Amino acid sequence: MRKGYLIIDIGTGNCRVGLATIDGKVHSIYTSDVKYQKDEMFPDAVSFDPQQIFDDIKRLILEVRKASPDIEIKAILSTSQREGIVIFNDNGQALIGLPNVDNRGREWEQQFTHVPNIYQKTGRWPTTVFSALKLVGLRQRQPEIWGKIAAFTSISDWIGYELTHELAYEASQAAETLLYDVEKNKWSNELCDLFGINMNWLPRVRKSGTILGLIKDEFKYFLNLSKNIPFIIGGADTQLAVKGAQPEVDDIVLVSGTTTPIIKIVNDYLIDNNARCWVSRNVNENEYIMETNAGVSGLNYQRLKKVFFPNKSYEEIEDEILALKNPKTIASFGTLVFDKNLPLTRGGFYMDAPAHHELTAADFVFGIIFDIASSIKYNFDVLDEVSPISKEYVFGCGGGFKGKVLPQMISDLINKKVIVKEGYSQASVLGGVIICNDTLGEINAVKDTVKIFEPKGSNNLLNLYEKWLGYRNEINHIYTPENV
Repeated sequence: MRKGYLIIDIGTGNCRVGLATIDGKVHSIYTSDVKYQKDEMFPDAVSFDPQQIFDDIKRLILEVRKASPDIEIKAILSTSQREGIVIFNDNGQALIGLPNVDNRGREWEQQFTHVPNIYQKTGRWPTTVFSALKLVGLRQRQPEIWGKIAAFTSISDWIGYELTHELAYEASQAAETLLYDVEKNKWSNELCDLFGINMNWLPRVRKSGTILGLIKDEFKYFLNLSKNIPFIIGGADTQLAVKGAQPEVDDIVLVSGTTTPIIKIVNDYLIDNNARCWVSRNVNENEYIMETNAGVSGLNYQRLKKVFFPNKSYEEIEDEILALKNPKTIASFGTLVFDKNLPLTRGGFYMDAPAHHELTAADFVFGIIFDIASSIKYNFDVLDEVSPISKEYVFGCGGGFKGKVLPQMISDLINKKVIVKEGYSQASVLGGVIICNDTLGEINAVKDTVKIFEPKGSNNLLNLYEKWLGYRNEINHIYTPENV
């Protein structure tokens, strides 16, 4: 039998369970939607039922096992959305799950905005996406839950607990809590006091690639295994996707999914004096990642495809876009100006009036894709200002790089080669395989490059980018020295 790993990936929109062999090839993968419940005590709060998620994961595991019965599972690893948490009571029962899209702490965000030590210690400004502020919201409005808290951890480390009964918090995800001193690589008494969080709730921090423990007997029987296998600690989904691209220090990785983080791998903890980027722990020990983020990107394309091209494939849509001689729209649907920590609440299409007689659905989709590419360029340029980018290429991974239109736009706008490697569309699963191989002493295969996009020196796109930037700023009332 071929050796492989079971990789569990809990994202914002769905859970995935994949079965991959040690060479990084994904043989079967099944998904289910993550179901959220709206919490009416807050203007914008959602949660999930951990037991429901775990039941879905067990069902998906049976499906991948059935699809790939000839693969011997040597280990299990889990990864998840970076800022989500699961809360436990003193009986070790999972009470509630709070995902990254939960904003129950927003009403108290301003209390912490101007505290300088937060950015210095955590490498991020305080927003409700991070778990410390989610917990503040619980304390303020849901004392019946707050009073039962005995511990909390990341979503992927909760999976580890369910499978081994060992509780830990992986470092790259601990760094997403606002309670962790990223440079010192430990929980911060000062930050816990600031947010009113009991330090006894914080599990031991473990590094990615550590064997958390052997899976429990009941799960061994569930998987129909002859012996207990190890659960290997994974990490944050963005960091695992970056790992899957197999970059080196100083490389740039664009992770194109629901959002698009622009990541630089660095050796030192270097924060920006103007707080224009995040700095976090990488899953590689003694490495950090610097990040700007284009905000919601791929999700906009997915949703608007249903409006303009509900019955066409992405490949067919791209053919129509490539046939456009003079695209007639630009669009702005981003949700964040990252370097200013400024949420965007207005979006739309911009075109000449009256509407052109040759206007087509492809023009609108061009506008959406160009909006994603322009958001990436904007944030790439910010990162370049914070930490100059010397490499002549960037790596691309995630579903956004399946096509050819978006990667070519990005290459033209940032004037860099865009390199896409084998396994890019399941990059977080591939990153999990690499971590398991490293832990168990297996040799990692170097992934081949499957696509390279070279910049074509398109002045038309650069001119269009300036129009896009002006339109985005105008509709969101963003004033810069150039337009005041």
